Amino acid sequence: MRTPQDTFLSDQTLAAAREAAADPGTIPVAVTAANGERCTWCDCPDGPDSPHNQRDYRCAGCPDQAKHVVSLFAGPNLRYDYPACERHQLDIVATVARLAGGRR
Repeated sequence: MRTPQDTFLSDQTLAAAREAAADPGTIPVAVTAANGERCTWCDCPDGPDSPHNQRDYRCAGCPDQAKHVVSLFAGPNLRYDYPACERHQLDIVATVARLAGGRR
């Protein structure tokens, strides 16, 4: 759970990122403290053999509790949040940066 200090710092970080998102040439990413969420990352393999390509497959995702929330601002009023555990935080940041940059 977040402490009052975590909440204050998260609010300040999100406000700065939201303000930066007003520039259409900027896609800010903020990393803030989680508040009890579960990690949103998936460890399933990519590619044609991915279980996600099987009909009716339901991915269980990562079972770990998130330590951070990676927030992508696609505009001042459009934010996407990805709770991340310690193990997957860099994977989420790298994927968000790659997608925001238009590269695959």
